[in-house]
Amino acid sequence: MGPSPVDEIKSRLDILEVIGSYIKVSKAGRNYKARCPFHSEKTPSFMVSPERQIWHCFGCGLGGDIFAFVKQIEGIEFGDALRLLANRAGVVLKRQDPVIQTKRRRIYEICELAAKFFEKQRESKTGKKAYNYLIKERGVKNQTIKEWRLGWAPDEWRSLSEFLQSRGYKDDEILQAGLTVEPQNDGKKIQGTKTNYDRFRSRIIFPLFDIQGQIVGFAGRIFGKDDSNVGKYINTPQTMLYDKSRLLYGLNFAKVALREKNLCVFVEGNLDIIMSHQAGIKNTVATSGTALTPEHLKIINRYTENIVFAFDTDAAGETATKRSIDMALENDFNVRIAQMSQKDPADLIKQNPSTWEKAINQAISVMDYYFKTVFAPSTSSGQAHPTQLTPEEKKQAAKVLLPIIKKIPNQIVRGHWIGEAAKKLKTDEKILYAEMEKAKLQPSAAESKTAETPAAPQEKSRTDELEERLLSLFLTFPEILKNFNEEAKDYLSSEKTLKILTELKSSYSPAKKDKCLDILKKKLPEELRGQVDCLSFKNEQFGIDEAGAQCEINECLQALKVIKIKEQMAGLTFEIREAQQEKNKKKLHKILKKFNGLSNKLLELTNDHR
Repeated sequence: MGPSPVDEIKSRLDILEVIGSYIKVSKAGRNYKARCPFHSEKTPSFMVSPERQIWHCFGCGLGGDIFAFVKQIEGIEFGDALRLLANRAGVVLKRQDPVIQTKRRRIYEICELAAKFFEKQRESKTGKKAYNYLIKERGVKNQTIKEWRLGWAPDEWRSLSEFLQSRGYKDDEILQAGLTVEPQNDGKKIQGTKTNYDRFRSRIIFPLFDIQGQIVGFAGRIFGKDDSNVGKYINTPQTMLYDKSRLLYGLNFAKVALREKNLCVFVEGNLDIIMSHQAGIKNTVATSGTALTPEHLKIINRYTENIVFAFDTDAAGETATKRSIDMALENDFNVRIAQMSQKDPADLIKQNPSTWEKAINQAISVMDYYFKTVFAPSTSSGQAHPTQLTPEEKKQAAKVLLPIIKKIPNQIVRGHWIGEAAKKLKTDEKILYAEMEKAKLQPSAAESKTAETPAAPQEKSRTDELEERLLSLFLTFPEILKNFNEEAKDYLSSEKTLKILTELKSSYSPAKKDKCLDILKKKLPEELRGQVDCLSFKNEQFGIDEAGAQCEINECLQALKVIKIKEQMAGLTFEIREAQQEKNKKKLHKILKKFNGLSNKLLELTNDHR
């Protein structure tokens, strides 16, 4: 049995070469360092080990092998990273059904050819009208049109189909790519009819790209026709390549900026995102043919935890904003909302690009947004709320605001917003607090995200620090583990530390010393593998030798023993008080004997240390 595709890829590709194709690295002893591409930093804390073919960032804690890096930098799943690296390494993935593989390749080819066809149609008579509309009326630049590969679908039933057939593609393949429609009659297929017709006709075409920039589908905006029976936008249906619940329009252009800015700007329309990128706000994405989904947010979470929603300011946009806010908060994002004077971002950018940037930078918090929408002029009628709200209007306003305020964990922040609501509603704060207790609270995984200030990171205890150092030394010098006796395990408090040490001991053999950590990581759950990479890197930075490591291990164990004994003595102190209160001399004598034994042991340890 030969090596797995993963092992084969790792044997052919050098992690330093792959990472170096994305970011600039410089030599640092045995390793290489760089500024981390996954968070903002001035001093390089991103380390690459060519010897062990791993990477780790001491700033943000991310790390792993070549696959982990490509997954993170490209924002893709493991399967996609496997295919990308296999292609780079020249490894054939035999597990994939060759029929499906061929189908995927053919659909990619069809989509690319279709894009070229649509681009060429910009030169036609009606295509030029659409082109002029984009340039003159919408403010799209010629370079932007070329970069995003915008095109024109002529008002003909089979022009694209015939073009693709002339290039050797079958009707069924074109249909599977989502570019044609089967004839319908009252919602049912017309039996015996073989002629499919083009899905996109008389429309400005927006190619839809996957994360690698390959075209997987299209969106078409109606132009030159006044037909209320057709939708303004239509999209490619679900295909082997295109999944609207996962695809984010423009992510291939935005992925670098998302990390650099540590912020994702969400807009609604295709022109909104194109104009935003044209204006220099390249950390902008849009959904395609659907509302925001949890899958979209999962993808964005690979790049940033911060979102600004900049949807249209009409009633539909307001509904979409509120729905998206709830979903984003439930998925642990920090959320703000852009405020715009124009109906949509594209119009705002055309009028004044700097105003768009200002709207993003000055985006308001979730609570400010809800207060503004509840008490500001109605978006549907344009009429301002009266100064004196009726009792029913007060009730409805409280119904919207109180469940949101209730989610805020910080009492000071919560009190602030109760006070603001009381002023607006001209109602006593005590009444609002009472009503808030009755308010239904939607379960959320991100209640803390509604607060204005994030929780401070938990500090490591002295025990945690010692156990981490101990692990770090053993991972670098696993041969020393033979001297680690069972008694020493009693002084370790972390189950994770014990798990790693136990598996490390069983993974080590002198013959396989170089492969020890790889063998270890295969035995560990995912959450512990990153910790192994991080800790094993630390000693490489200090250049410690085996003798020095053994000495430091002994010191760490001694310090852990002291901490453990002191904890035991503290527990016995409470037992002594209880025995004294109970006037139980026999029990007291027994506890004091144990206490004195620990005290003597502690004295020996501290004397030995001196």
